Amino acid sequence: MKTEITIEQAKERSPKSLWKKIEHSVELLRKSEKLALTYDKQDGFFLAFSAGKDSQALYHIAELAGVKFRGHINWTSVDPPQVIRFKRKYYPEVEEKAPEKSIFQLAVERGILPTMRIRWCCKDLKETAGAGKVTLIGIRAQESARRARRKEVEVSGKKFSGSLEQFYEWREEEIKNKEEKLLRKMKREGKKVNEDEFSLTKDNEVRCINGKDSILISPIFDWTEKDVWTFLNDVVRVPHCELYDMGYKRIGCILCPMSQHKQKVREMRDFPHVKRGWITAIKAIRGGQATESQAVTRISNGCTTTSRWNRKANTGIWAGFDTPIKTIGLGFQTAHIQAARYMGIMSRQKTKSQRRFLIGGCLARAIPNGTPTLIYNRK
Repeated sequence: MKTEITIEQAKERSPKSLWKKIEHSVELLRKSEKLALTYDKQDGFFLAFSAGKDSQALYHIAELAGVKFRGHINWTSVDPPQVIRFKRKYYPEVEEKAPEKSIFQLAVERGILPTMRIRWCCKDLKETAGAGKVTLIGIRAQESARRARRKEVEVSGKKFSGSLEQFYEWREEEIKNKEEKLLRKMKREGKKVNEDEFSLTKDNEVRCINGKDSILISPIFDWTEKDVWTFLNDVVRVPHCELYDMGYKRIGCILCPMSQHKQKVREMRDFPHVKRGWITAIKAIRGGQATESQAVTRISNGCTTTSRWNRKANTGIWAGFDTPIKTIGLGFQTAHIQAARYMGIMSRQKTKSQRRFLIGGCLARAIPNGTPTLIYNRK
């Protein structure tokens, strides 16, 4: 979506406090464009897009700055349908990448669900995008205390974090060290080093980042949520995803392990297909199934992967939780407990000996050895 808004128009429409932040963001982008073109002459910046409000603000501030960039979005197979429709209607120019396997298949293969501590989903499906390039991301300090500790310019892998000026100083030092290392390597291999050959080899091998790393730049890092909405609604005047009008504060992956309990409960109600997908994956993990389709077959036949199905109470997701199962995650004793924590906790008693969880319509009690026991079915 091209707005074709000019800097002068943006200044007229912006409050003074927001305009200062817009100026800083535009300046940061223009100063770092040469760096982006060093790593990708054709497209410049790699703009990480999600179709949420922050990535929209990021997209249009890059557009306003007049820098060279290309938007990219990585689907995860648990994206809200409204987000997919919105992106394809208003931002068709943003390149899409679909996962080779669904997140449910990946969970079954790994034998573990993504959690707050083990977020392999982001690592496998999103964070590898933009490797070897200068990537624009839409994080903001106001979002969390953890993000507030980050900086405008970073190198993935926690190799650097600071301002653009500090980055250039760090980059010069890194390149100098790599040049010296390359020179020593050529001498060690007995190669005659002349200026032209060394210059050519240096251009091919010496970079401050390698193929797996990326330089991360956050142009809207100091923006508040109010700034973002003012920029979208009053300055560039673009539509937003309908999920925000439905009361959603964030519109990322459905049942993201980082989302709050209340949002998980709502998402299970609004997106039952994702809930069913996770239940299928959990049951496959529980029985050690290699594929998701085998788990679906067993469910359709009315039995669990351990053949402990309680046919009198089969209206619940799992019935007959009287068999211990293998440990599949750090800090979690069973797949049932992990599923409960992931999909939403109903209640948790103060005593460590008894804890109650709501798991897909069944209320289960985890006893001290970590083996859940069925209490009742909701239906």
